[in-house]
Amino acid sequence: MIKKFLYLFIIYNLLINYSFSQITFDSQKVLIKNNIIYEGISCDELTKLLGGTRQVSTLWLEGKQGQKREYVLVNSDNKSEFKMFYVCKKFRNNNENTDKLIKAMRDQDLEKIFEDPVELFAYIFTITSQSTSKYILSRLSKEDFNIDHEGMSLALQKSVREKVSEKKQAKKVEKKQTKKVEKTTEVKQEEVKQVVTKVDEKSPTIIIKENITVNDTSYTISGKIEDEGSDILYVKVDNDIFAAENGKFSIKRFSPIDEKVSIVGIDQWGNESKPKIVNVTVSLDETLIVDKIDKLNPSKLKSVPKKYKTAIIFGIENYEKSPMATYANLDAKYFYEYARKGFGVSKQNIKLLIDNDAKLTNTFVTLEKWLPPKIKKNQTDLLIFFAGHGLASSNGEELYILPQDSDPDLLRRTALSRKELFDIILALEPKSVTMFFDTCYSGVSREEQTLLADARPIRLKLEDQSDIPKNFTIFSASGLDQISSGLKEAKHGIFSYYVMKGLEGNADINSDRKITNGELLSYLNDHVPLKASELGRKQTPSLAGDPDKILMRY
Repeated sequence: MIKKFLYLFIIYNLLINYSFSQITFDSQKVLIKNNIIYEGISCDELTKLLGGTRQVSTLWLEGKQGQKREYVLVNSDNKSEFKMFYVCKKFRNNNENTDKLIKAMRDQDLEKIFEDPVELFAYIFTITSQSTSKYILSRLSKEDFNIDHEGMSLALQKSVREKVSEKKQAKKVEKKQTKKVEKTTEVKQEEVKQVVTKVDEKSPTIIIKENITVNDTSYTISGKIEDEGSDILYVKVDNDIFAAENGKFSIKRFSPIDEKVSIVGIDQWGNESKPKIVNVTVSLDETLIVDKIDKLNPSKLKSVPKKYKTAIIFGIENYEKSPMATYANLDAKYFYEYARKGFGVSKQNIKLLIDNDAKLTNTFVTLEKWLPPKIKKNQTDLLIFFAGHGLASSNGEELYILPQDSDPDLLRRTALSRKELFDIILALEPKSVTMFFDTCYSGVSREEQTLLADARPIRLKLEDQSDIPKNFTIFSASGLDQISSGLKEAKHGIFSYYVMKGLEGNADINSDRKITNGELLSYLNDHVPLKASELGRKQTPSLAGDPDKILMRY
C-alpha cells in the first residue's frame, strides 16, 4: 500500500514539473510546453499568448501572386535587443472581409519563428510579392525589427541566392525527368520532352547620365536598369537598396556640396553590375526648374454613391470688400467632382456655394436649414471644403473664414468664426467630419495683397488647434502665419491642387487602394512646400485628426 502511494506521489510531481496545456483550433491540437510557442498554432492564439493586440505590431504581406493577407508578420512591441518574430500564413478564408485584426488572424497559422532579423527578411523576400519587397526596402521602419540598412541588404542578397539555388535544383529535376522520357519511344519523346532554360548569370546594366548638375541641395537621381533574364530588379546606393519599377528608379538625395554617387544594379538572381559613378554638381543659383503640372482628372475615381455622406463646398474668388482669392472658384468646382467620384457623395447631398451664393446669409441658411435634414445622427459622414479668405481676430485668439460679403474690419459681425462653425456641426451629431481649408489667416491673399489696409503681422496663439472635436479631421493649407498660395501653371491653389491630385491615388504610399489621413499629409508635405518655395514663400500644410484613419478608398 505504501509503495503504491509513493508511486502515485512520484507521478503527480512529474506532472506538476512538466505541465503542459493543449489549445484546440479546427480540431488541430497544438502543444505549448514550458512557455515555448510551437509552429502550427493559430495566429489569434499566438497574439493572445504574446499579451494581446496592444502588445504586438502586425504587418500584412502579399503572396507572390499578389494574394492579399497571404502572410502576417507579428512583432512584439517590446524594445529589447533580443526579440522574436513570428510569420503566420493564411490557411483559411473564413474571415476574409473582416476589418477586425484578431478575427482576421484566425485564418492564419504560425508558420515560422525567427530570432535573427536577417534570416526573417531573407525568408519574407522569397515568399512575398514584388510590391511587398518594395515597401519593405523603401518605407518599413527598420528600427522596429532590430535591423539596419546593411542587414536588410544582406537579407535581400540571401533571398536572391536561395532563389538561384531553387532554380538550379528545378533544372536538375527537369533534366532527370527528361532523361526518363528519352528512354521511352521516339514518338513519346517529341510529346513530353521539355526545354530547360539556363539560369541567368549575366549582370544587369545601369543606364544613367554620368554627369548631372542640380540647383538645390535636395535632388533626385533617375535612371534605368536593364536585364534580359530578370523581371525583378533593384539598385543599391551606399547601403540602401531600392526596387526599380519596370526597370526605372528615382532616388532622393541630399548634399550641400558636389558628390560622386556609386550605383549598383542587382537582378533577381543576385547578379550585380559594375558600379556606375554619377558625378553630381550642386549649383545653388536662383534659377528655378518648373516641373510639368499634370491636369487634374477626377474621372479616374469610380466610387459608388453612398447614402450617409454629404458635402458643403465653398469657392469664393470675387469678394465685395477684399482682394480676389485667385482660382478659388475652380478649386471648388473641381472638388465637387472629387466629392462625387472619390468620396461617393450623391449630387442631391452636395451644396456648392460659389461667389454670390456664398454670402454670409446664404452660408447660415446652408448650415442651419439645408444641412440638418442631410445628417443622420451618428451615421452621416460630412465633408466640408473651403477655398477663399480667412483672417484672425486682432488679438489672435479666434480664426474666421470670410463669406463673399464679409468686411475684414467687422469680423465678429460679418464673418464665420471657426468655433461657431464647429458648434453648428456638433449639434447635428454626424458620425465624422472632414474639412479642407485652402485659406490662411495671415491677412494676405494668394497674390500677396493685404485684406486690411493697415494690417499688421498677427502672432497667433498655439492654443488655436486645441478646440478641434475628436471626430473631426482638418487639413489646413498652411501654417497660421503663412500665405496660402496659388499655382499659376495649374490655375488652382497649390494646396487644393495637390489635395485633389493625391486623392486620385498619388498619395497611396503602399498601393493598397486606400488613402489614410497620414498618407495624404505626407504627399502634401512632399509637394506643397517645394512649389511654394518657387514663389519665395513658405507654406506647410497641417493635419488635425487621426493620421491612421482611412480618408478614402478608390
